[in-house]
Amino acid sequence: MRIIYLTDIHDGLRGLKEVLLGTECDLYLFSGDIIYKAFFNPERIIEFVTLQEDMYRIMDDIKEDINPYDYATRAVRFPEKYQPNVVEKSQDYRRLFHQAAKTMKEKYELIEIIIQKYAKAPVWLLPGNYDIDLQYSALYERDLHRKTFDMGGLKFAGYGGAPVITSGIPEKLAVKFHEYNRNGKNYSEPEDFFKEENPDIVVIHNPAYGFLDKIPSFGHVGSQGIRRYLDDYTPSLVVSGHVHEDQGIVKKGKTVFLNPSNFGPVDSVFGFQPGGFFSEIELEKDLVKKVKLNRLSDHSIRQLMEIDCSGDKLELVQANKDSEVQAEDFIR
Repeated sequence: MRIIYLTDIHDGLRGLKEVLLGTECDLYLFSGDIIYKAFFNPERIIEFVTLQEDMYRIMDDIKEDINPYDYATRAVRFPEKYQPNVVEKSQDYRRLFHQAAKTMKEKYELIEIIIQKYAKAPVWLLPGNYDIDLQYSALYERDLHRKTFDMGGLKFAGYGGAPVITSGIPEKLAVKFHEYNRNGKNYSEPEDFFKEENPDIVVIHNPAYGFLDKIPSFGHVGSQGIRRYLDDYTPSLVVSGHVHEDQGIVKKGKTVFLNPSNFGPVDSVFGFQPGGFFSEIELEKDLVKKVKLNRLSDHSIRQLMEIDCSGDKLELVQANKDSEVQAEDFIR
């Protein structure tokens, strides 16, 4: 089985089309952050982010667990209980919230059209922290969040989202990453989900703690629950994204962990990351045989390196001398 894997597409629809046109495989997997911005208009993005931040500041003193949209709705329905400026901001926030949701759904419709027109194999995908729940979108039949499917004798299971609040995204419609600490204990829905399903292939947006999840000057940010699951179970393949700065491939026992880094461009505190990265994965039964790291740039797909994953250790088979990624950095 050959899989083309992309993560963090970030509105890179033209690039997505080019990859679908320029690759052959049995399956496409996309794991989150399909969208990057909730509006086409930059001024609207700034306005919505500013209002969202204002709403969180207004809610600072509230001990109730409530999201900005529900708080704004309450202020609009019962204006006599709130300051006039709070009611005004709440009205503006609700208006932009609905506009953002509408625009994002239109983008998902465009992606579905691209997939239907150009994909030559089945496509499954996850929402990330820059997405709304795909069950509300044209992509709902491809959504792998908390779902499984079987193909080629292998069981695939996915869990999307990430435990972060993403500015400029309608938070009430986002997928919740249900993992938290309470009374000294860590509860993790993704851990329970994967233990119950015990898949051969794990598809996640947010990585497991300690596996391709390290942010420079900050440390590991991955899921403790998914890590506990992986300490007890041995799927053949774990593909993740979210942490663009920890691009790489790891093998632990029989399990191959892969984060090719972002496909779509992204601005971050570490500077502009143009992306274009994606992977081609070759499986034989339940064994990962080879992984290729590719990059789409200037409308052309280049193979950066090929890794043999069939042995106890990962082995570099071939590397492009012009590769932007060094093999010793990518292969851990």
